[in-house]
Amino acid sequence: MKAAQAPGEEAPGGARSVKVVLVGDGGCGKTSLLMVFAEGAFPESYTPTVFERLAVNLQVKGKPIHLQIWDTAGQVDYDRLRPLFYPDASVLLLCFDVTSPHSFDNISNRWYPEVNHFCKEVPIVVVGCKTDLRKDKSLVKKLRKNGLEPVTYHRGQEMARAVGAVAYLECSALLQENVHAVFQEAAEVALSSRGRNFWRRITRSFCVVT
Repeated sequence: MKAAQAPGEEAPGGARSVKVVLVGDGGCGKTSLLMVFAEGAFPESYTPTVFERLAVNLQVKGKPIHLQIWDTAGQVDYDRLRPLFYPDASVLLLCFDVTSPHSFDNISNRWYPEVNHFCKEVPIVVVGCKTDLRKDKSLVKKLRKNGLEPVTYHRGQEMARAVGAVAYLECSALLQENVHAVFQEAAEVALSSRGRNFWRRITRSFCVVT
């Protein structure tokens, strides 16, 4: 269904090239999502990403697609470098950790304003990551001690609507549940006429990412 390629490889003949850029707070699950999708393996340890590019071939509605996926650093130290990776983006994945209300709030407070400034017309998909951790009792207890709760699917949908995203999906890289659906959706968005402020409610099964 898909085949990972080395970063320097060109798109195979006849395939359409689609540039996907992952954006979100450091540690929210972007890199794990990408690694599981491209390489089928969950990272054993967390190493902050500077910038990473992987290429993956897949079929969308019978058409060959060459995904060039850019994983960006979420740390403030890279605020000046990150915009260099936005040009020619086909679709943006704005990611957050469903057990981190702070990373969720940053979708509207930080990431949407940034991408809206640098790539105003590029369609957005909001992705809730690490959904497996909603069942982590100790983590949920810790959140509640601070008056917080994991972000619900409904709140994720509301956020997606608020930033004019074309879709909202959830996933878990750790469990490898529907990780492929995130990038399948990204490719379909890039190939369609859907743009900003076109909301399409996703009724497919969840995808959980860490």
